[in-house]
Amino acid sequence: MAASAVDPLAYFSKAGADGVSVRSHLAEIVHKLLLEKKSPAEMLAKLESLSLEVKAAHFDANQPGSKVKPAVPAGSISTLHWGAIVPTEDWLKAAKALFTVDPEVIPLPQSAELPDLMTLFEGAGVGMSKQETYRIYLAMAALKEKHGLATVRFFGKIFGTKADYVIIEGALTPSVHKPPSVVGATPPEPPGVGLNAATYFVAPSSCDEFVQLEDVTPEAVLTAMKIRKYFTGSLSAPVACYPAFPGPESAYLRAQIARIVQATGVFPANRIIFDEESEATPKPLMVNPEYAPPDTLPATDSWVHGYGGILKIGRCTNVPKVVVEGEEEEGEELEEEVEPLKPVSEDPPVATFGEEEGQELPAWSAKLYNTEFGAYGVAVAKSNRWPGAYAGVAKQGDKAACVYFGWGQEQMGKNFTLEPFPTIAAESAEAPEADEVALADENAQLKEIDEAKIAAANAAGEDEE
Repeated sequence: MAASAVDPLAYFSKAGADGVSVRSHLAEIVHKLLLEKKSPAEMLAKLESLSLEVKAAHFDANQPGSKVKPAVPAGSISTLHWGAIVPTEDWLKAAKALFTVDPEVIPLPQSAELPDLMTLFEGAGVGMSKQETYRIYLAMAALKEKHGLATVRFFGKIFGTKADYVIIEGALTPSVHKPPSVVGATPPEPPGVGLNAATYFVAPSSCDEFVQLEDVTPEAVLTAMKIRKYFTGSLSAPVACYPAFPGPESAYLRAQIARIVQATGVFPANRIIFDEESEATPKPLMVNPEYAPPDTLPATDSWVHGYGGILKIGRCTNVPKVVVEGEEEEGEELEEEVEPLKPVSEDPPVATFGEEEGQELPAWSAKLYNTEFGAYGVAVAKSNRWPGAYAGVAKQGDKAACVYFGWGQEQMGKNFTLEPFPTIAAESAEAPEADEVALADENAQLKEIDEAKIAAANAAGEDEE
């Protein structure tokens, strides 16, 4: 039925199981407001509480409750009698297997000291249970030993509709990277460069087997920018969307990880610097041995990006030109690359609500926690563009980290608009009608055809004789 054919009064008068309709509920609220005879401002402030009072008056404790049972988390079962949720035997075996890894024997970098680093985010209400944190810490040590990774880091969690992704990052080991199985027109960045600076391992939980993702392609990054799609938790699931995504959910997950880490992989200023002694171009980044926490914390000027910007071709770096000897170099202009270590305060705002100063949602918000004890103060920066991304740094010492706990979706500051579909092809032009042939001309043409057939038959007979 079309929307114009619906009678609004009749539609909102339909009563529910308790006999209350939207129309009757609003009428009761208005009646109560008229009886109280308060100012419009006071009425507006009390509107929500009055709505709850009206609903409570119609509540019947004898109404049957929902019969839909809540889903049991993966790796758990519900006990028969008490209904308690307990781990399965297989999950307990997998968790116990993690404790065969000894972090004291396997040398781990500072970026992997997860139990210590997660305390930076406690003041902001971000984190996991201590048990889960330690299990992921052991899983990181096991991955480092198994693949020979130089560094490992806990990227975070991306939530899915059926299962989540626990994501661990491995860097500074280009030989471990997994090349993409499908490559488009634009070549992907080589291992260790740009969006492929690190490789990533994912699993539903720390007790499951981690799967290495392929390196990201420019086509996957550009397509991911045009769609909004939640994850299911299955790496092989198809990504049904428009425009069509070039690969399964594993490729989409890798593309979103690349976008998130490029936008939210931030560090306190002066912690990461360019290696001026290196002869490579561009110069690589290195940890500053003389680092000290900035005095301006928690201001956004105290934080810098560890990655450069994403270009229009879906890479952080331009495709190197191949110059053939004897041929002239083409004068095609390349997009200017954005170098890393750019302050986050220069990021454009997520949304602007007016022309006056302060009427905007900045890309980052920062706050200082544990202010009662100056020596234990922690500055936490929160990304407003990628909800769920946080960076923390201790005001004393050299502890700093960034994590992500979210759905893997960007806050665009406006309603998402689907890319328009291609235009429908127009009908083909009508062919011009041919002129009718006169009867005399048609007879003459038929006569010529008959004479040609008779001549061919006579010639064939002479050949047989």
